[in-house]
Amino acid sequence: MYKFGKSSKERLSEVHELLQELAEKCIQKSPYDFGITSTGGLRTAEQQRVLFDTGTTHCDGVKIKSYHQSGKALDLIPYIGGSYTWENKEAFLGIAKTAFEVWDAMENKQGLHLHWGGYWRAKDSNTNMLLDINDKLGWDLPHFELRSNPQNNTLNIS
Repeated sequence: MYKFGKSSKERLSEVHELLQELAEKCIQKSPYDFGITSTGGLRTAEQQRVLFDTGTTHCDGVKIKSYHQSGKALDLIPYIGGSYTWENKEAFLGIAKTAFEVWDAMENKQGLHLHWGGYWRAKDSNTNMLLDINDKLGWDLPHFELRSNPQNNTLNIS
């Protein structure tokens, strides 16, 4: 069982309580260790703009705001071999699968729905109705956010 380090705990404390509950339960059940980097939790407009200017995000922080700016988004990054990695698709899929299992078991979701950036523009390349390591995954694998409407996806995570 994994647990959050001090920095990840601090970042987690700044986001919506449902994301806090989700992340705490998820890290206890996940087959992969993960954490929250310095830009993975609540962001100011200025922080969002810097990420936009580097091409990391599609939201500029002013005209197009990120869910991170309201505390309704969280990035969960695999922590493998003593460092964060954005290259391990298997770990991202494992974290996402665990997150959705935890979310489905949570009772009071306050009318909100969990969205995952791994579904955004994903494609089931092998047409097995599962989003797996051989498929084209979405463009924002670490990203989870809370919205008032359900996410439109037809794929399960393998």
